[in-house]
Amino acid sequence: MKKKRKIPWGMLYIVVTIVAVLLFGIFNQEFGNVFKTISNLTPGYLTIAILVSVVFFVFEGEIIRLLMHSQNIHMKFQSGLKIGLIGIYYSCITPSSTGGQPMQSAYLRRDKIPVGISTAVLVMKFFCYQCAFVLCSFVSFLFMYPKLSEQNPGILPFIVLGLIVNGLSIVFFPSLFFKPVLHGICRAAKWLVNKIGFLKKRFHLLDSIDRFEADFGSYTDDFKQKKKSLLAGILLSIPQFILQMSVIYFIFRAFGYREVNYFEIFAIQSLLQVSVSFMPMPGASGAQEIGFSSYFKNYFVNNDLYAAVMVWRFFTYYLVVIAGALLVVADQFLYRRKQLHDSVNVPAEAEEDCSGTD
Repeated sequence: MKKKRKIPWGMLYIVVTIVAVLLFGIFNQEFGNVFKTISNLTPGYLTIAILVSVVFFVFEGEIIRLLMHSQNIHMKFQSGLKIGLIGIYYSCITPSSTGGQPMQSAYLRRDKIPVGISTAVLVMKFFCYQCAFVLCSFVSFLFMYPKLSEQNPGILPFIVLGLIVNGLSIVFFPSLFFKPVLHGICRAAKWLVNKIGFLKKRFHLLDSIDRFEADFGSYTDDFKQKKKSLLAGILLSIPQFILQMSVIYFIFRAFGYREVNYFEIFAIQSLLQVSVSFMPMPGASGAQEIGFSSYFKNYFVNNDLYAAVMVWRFFTYYLVVIAGALLVVADQFLYRRKQLHDSVNVPAEAEEDCSGTD
């Protein structure tokens, strides 16, 4: 009987990722022009912008490690950094940043961490960041309101809407840790699976949903013991958010501007972020660029606003996409090689065991 060949999904995934990144560079004219603009800027400030971004990634990984540790799951520094960057990468390339947490859960499952537990941890990570995000943005709004109401009142409704939407997320996600809410969501998922017979038979999703609910619920059972870790996650998310919003200041200085202080640039950037964060496009593309032009038109005044948009997006979006794609390809390649190595060694070890029993 002829053996059925397995589809090399891992290798196909690598190829698709490489092609996507190449197409990303070929068809994005702004991406090609940005290098010429960067070459004319002050390199010291651009270097600081890159370092700030790197430290931001470190915070991302360390907060994940902290929350995993509260679940008695020990994770290495490099593993936390990898999971953090993978989440940011997939959030950048999927609509409404919906791909980050699911892909992180998929990668954590390879490390034998149940999907329910990893999802619970990642939901809490998101909650910590949202708390810092809304808090810093609200303070920025109070700080900038007098000036904005006088010089740029048209953006105020978008800021208020963004604060409301992101504020509601702080209420919604913790509700998942109430077992009646979780059970209701899982029941709805099982009802949907029952309506689609193929999913029910092929993937055994009903059992998977039950296991997910049990694993997720186990995180809730001893939630009181995790309050210190949760508070630490929120407190660490504040400097993380500040780092993320600080990149624009160093770009501002790289263009030669000195007249506006750091706190004002930071505040404007955080208000821009809260206004466009819920947009459905991948990376809020389009909304980010248009918003930047509206929010920073009074700061980049030497006919260089468009150039500033390109450089800012390069450092805050394009570099993340490139770094994330390289990481995904490298990690998938190493994982595939490990699988092949294990598949070769296991039969050999089994043969030795059998021969030893004779």
